[in-house]
Amino acid sequence: MDSPLASAEPASLAWEPMKPRLIALLCLLNITLLGVGYFWAGIYFESRLAHERESAGQQLDQWKTEAVAARAAATARPSPSSLLSKTNPFNWSQLESTDYRQYIANLRAIGCPETTLRDIIITDVMRLYAARRGKFYQNGRPFKYWETDEKRKLKQTQIEERDAQLALIDKELPAILRELLGINYERELNKYFVDAEEDDRRLAFLSDDKRAQVLALREQSEGRREKVLWQAQDGKPTPEQAAQLRQIDQEQETALAGALTAEEKYEWDLTSSPTADRMRKELIGFNPSEAEFREIFAREQALDAAYAGQDPDDETVRAAKAADERKMQDEIEAALGPARAAQYEQCRNPDYQNLTVLAERFDLPAEVSQAVLDMRQSAEEARRQILDNPAIAEDRRDAALQAIQAETERAARETLGDKAYAEYARSASWIRGLGRN
Repeated sequence: MDSPLASAEPASLAWEPMKPRLIALLCLLNITLLGVGYFWAGIYFESRLAHERESAGQQLDQWKTEAVAARAAATARPSPSSLLSKTNPFNWSQLESTDYRQYIANLRAIGCPETTLRDIIITDVMRLYAARRGKFYQNGRPFKYWETDEKRKLKQTQIEERDAQLALIDKELPAILRELLGINYERELNKYFVDAEEDDRRLAFLSDDKRAQVLALREQSEGRREKVLWQAQDGKPTPEQAAQLRQIDQEQETALAGALTAEEKYEWDLTSSPTADRMRKELIGFNPSEAEFREIFAREQALDAAYAGQDPDDETVRAAKAADERKMQDEIEAALGPARAAQYEQCRNPDYQNLTVLAERFDLPAEVSQAVLDMRQSAEEARRQILDNPAIAEDRRDAALQAIQAETERAARETLGDKAYAEYARSASWIRGLGRN
């Protein structure tokens, strides 16, 4: 009987030759299956990727279609503003409010961009404070072209009130702009620190339209003049530049004559010409009437026109102009008569003009100007007599001069008052010179 070991041996021996072939077959089968798997996996993932790509394309097309449809619908629908105009007419007053916080809220509620909102609020606040500032730069007196400049200067009490109010505004405005908008806009304040109504008062004789027209002409001409003068060396134009300036002035005169009637043009000259502005300074203390101002202006304007554009440094020009000025002054004094001619001559004294401005500013009687000038004449005469007297010892001379200065100071202070005298003493070097040997 065969043992199990004997029967097993042939089977083991049979398996051994088959083993390499089986392994090779299995490897081949695995490779085949793996290749098929990769093949079908590639097909699957490529199909999936193509599907997703197609879906994404479809989604983009859908979004584009929806966007186009939305824009078309928005275009077809009436805009909110057109609806408001039909059902509830819109007015800016619906947004404005005396409370700036509410005003800002209203602007934001209608979708106003922040930059535009900021511009609106800053401009509005600045205009409000500019109006407040402007009130403190003029004394309330209506403009009369024949009155000299001291009439419209602020009184001392008005200056003190102005300074107090401007100090308050300087504190309020930056704080308000910061509180409302969270910004610091102090560097922009200077453009609002003007009397915005000066031109309106000066040109009140013109309609609003004509006033705007002539002011635009003035701005245009001034801009052209500035461009020429910027090119001038040391502020002195060349002959060619001087010719350009004359041309600009002539074109402005022609444009003004075309925009205004003859009467309006003459009124413009009386209120706004350089000749009239200069006269209002030169005639301080003369207190001209309207008729006197016109009489003098006619001659001054003719003289200015005759020498317009000529070189003021040319000796021949200066000599000719000086001769014509003397002739003009003689004619003016003859037309004024002796009494007014004397006052006309007096107003050419710079100290007299200074005292006149001071008297107007501090509400002093007009006579104080002449009183102080008489005081000066007496004091300087007394000083001259002491200095010319050799019999007076030096120590006594010094004491006498000091006494004259002290008495003059006392009398001038009593005449002008403490505040006006303190202001006058800053420029009155003649008083300080009385006590010097």
